[in-house]
Amino acid sequence: MNIIIKRFYYVLLLLLVSCGYEPIHLKKGDVLNSIQSFKVEGDKRINRKIVQFFNLKNQNQTDGYKLIINSKKSIVIVSKDKTGNASTYNTTVTALVSLLNGDKIYKEQSFTSNFTYNNTKNKFELTQYQQDIESNLVDTIIEEISIFLMRN
Repeated sequence: MNIIIKRFYYVLLLLLVSCGYEPIHLKKGDVLNSIQSFKVEGDKRINRKIVQFFNLKNQNQTDGYKLIINSKKSIVIVSKDKTGNASTYNTTVTALVSLLNGDKIYKEQSFTSNFTYNNTKNKFELTQYQQDIESNLVDTIIEEISIFLMRN
């Protein structure tokens, strides 16, 4: 039985090595090193989280890309109860990412993530829940942005 398990792992290792598997965050530094400057517009909390994740800094290089991030958050009432009070909300986080080479747009894409949830009676808990949702949505968008920046 032990020999069968060893053979299984050996075959599995050979298949994974030969299939061309490559970790998605392996090339993260290559693209980010070529960014000479960045500009953020829109929601400050969302922008701060994106800048901290990618560890962006304005550099004194003459060549490279300029990254522009425009983000916004909206909370919309989806449905109301019989008395007119909100019963369901939808939070949407959107980030428009532009990568400029000189004055021309090299790449540009909009990223959107949303979540629908029910209202609670305690407004403090609702605010905390909305902040947690916003943080999770921004994390999703950050993953999508990192994939976007690594693609050629």
